[in-house]
Amino acid sequence: MKRIASVTLLVALGAGWSMPTQARDAGVSQSASQSNKAEQRKQKALYAYQKKQEKAQEKAQRRADKQQQKAAKKYEKEQRELLKNATLPVKSKTSVR
Repeated sequence: MKRIASVTLLVALGAGWSMPTQARDAGVSQSASQSNKAEQRKQKALYAYQKKQEKAQEKAQRRADKQQQKAAKKYEKEQRELLKNATLPVKSKTSVR
C-alpha cells in the first residue's frame, strides 16, 4: 500500500511540475509571436510610408521638370523673336529725295 501511494504521489507531483512549465512556454511563445506580428506590422507600415514618400518625390520631380521645359521653350521663343527682329531691315520714316 505504501508503495502504491508513493508511486501515485510521485506521478501526481510529476504531472503537476510539468504542467506549469508547458503553460509558461506557451505564454512565452505567444508573446514572441505577438511581438513578431507587431514587428511585421511596423515594417509593413514603414514600407508603405516610404513608398508614398517616393511617389510624392517622383511627382514633385516631374512637376519641376515640366516647369523647366516650359521655361526653356519660352526662352528659346524669345531668342528667336529677338534674332528675327535683329535681322529685319529697319524702315526709316524719313525718305531721301
